[in-house]
Amino acid sequence: MAKKKHVKKKKYVNVAEQQRQQEAQYKKLFHDKLQSLCAQIGDASLYHHIPKEEKMILYMFRGAPLKVVPAEGVKIHKRLMEVLIKIIKTRQLSMKLEVIKGSGQTMTYADYLLVGMPLELHACKSDVDYPGKDRLNEYADQRYERQDEYEKGILDICAMACWTFDDIGEKYLHTYNLETDIPDLDTGLQLQTDGAILSRKEMEALISKDFRLHQKITIGTYSLETRKIHINGETHVGIQVGVIFYGNDNTPSLHHFTLSPDDMHLKTNSPFSKLGFPVYIQQHALDRMKERLGLIIPAFYISVLTEALIHKEIIPLTKTRMLIACFTNDLKVGYFLSEVVDCVVLIRTFLLLTNGGTPEGDKLSKLTGLQTEDRKYLAIDTLQGLANSDIAQNETICKLFQDAGCGSILELCTTINNDPGMMWLLEKTQPKNIISDLITEYLKPNTEEEEEEEEEND
Repeated sequence: MAKKKHVKKKKYVNVAEQQRQQEAQYKKLFHDKLQSLCAQIGDASLYHHIPKEEKMILYMFRGAPLKVVPAEGVKIHKRLMEVLIKIIKTRQLSMKLEVIKGSGQTMTYADYLLVGMPLELHACKSDVDYPGKDRLNEYADQRYERQDEYEKGILDICAMACWTFDDIGEKYLHTYNLETDIPDLDTGLQLQTDGAILSRKEMEALISKDFRLHQKITIGTYSLETRKIHINGETHVGIQVGVIFYGNDNTPSLHHFTLSPDDMHLKTNSPFSKLGFPVYIQQHALDRMKERLGLIIPAFYISVLTEALIHKEIIPLTKTRMLIACFTNDLKVGYFLSEVVDCVVLIRTFLLLTNGGTPEGDKLSKLTGLQTEDRKYLAIDTLQGLANSDIAQNETICKLFQDAGCGSILELCTTINNDPGMMWLLEKTQPKNIISDLITEYLKPNTEEEEEEEEEND
């Protein structure tokens, strides 16, 4: 006879009780935070002096958790959206505001939204007096400055998070918009109108409403335009280069970069020489940046690109071709080889400072005799290879690089190696590439015996 299967009974969950417990825990957290803030503003007794009704109003007007959502009609990959939310909320928990100017006491952005903002708003509205109220009034008097600092900080957090995941290769940039809904405190103050006590029914009706401070960050995207460009019978695809700007009302707009003939030092008698050509970049140029700079986040490409087009250090090569200098950390790292074609400036490729085809790279070849294959073999044609080399420890080789104009890239390598916080794709676990002795040996003139041997071989 078969044994009866034991069926495990489902555990009964009292949802209403769970909600009550969660509400009680959340209320305790709020009051703990409020008590801590009161101690920073005045002393530990200030919290206990605040009347019970005032505390209830403060709880009703507490800040709701920050909400991060995609814009309507915008599709952002679920995993990416989760990461954006995590970055924004984590930063909100770590960034801090000064409680009272000059006090040295601070609170996190999250605590400010939960208890700090409701307290400053209510303190300036309520006429109820109690011991320590003057200290709360002093705190409330600084609300505008504090609110401005908070909003700027939140927008900086959003900008950093969105910028981190911008990808010109994928042809999109992220945008953000912050909306704040501050409820009318006068409604809450009705609880104490003329000192009258509301009936239980009136009280419950009032409490059931959502008076919380709400903040919502909406993440959107801007698609970058692509264009087919014809060069010598071949078709190339260019991605238009742009950057997101925010107006006084924090509304995002896409600004496209342009370069005029004057910017490019191109001689022309045209009355339209001040007008700009839109700038496009090929995927090949982005690939070369990735290979030669080794940047770990696609957004860094945009930073290098943007700084180059703002700085506008341009070297004409022909009537239509030019080099546009690239910088990072205010140090020159290379050039964009670009061309004016089809009424646009097309960035064709990226050259590291030590690569052939740059003024510095060509001068380095003359000073050292190192050619393209030599540079590849020694791995000094990439930032990874240079940063991982021992060149910085050899004064003679350093001097040659500096004389060639490549000192800035060596300085950048030193910065990278000394700053673990720099987000570069550099394999720090690799052993040092000992190449200075090889270069020194390469630079040594041949002895008479070696020259005679070469002549015999010829």
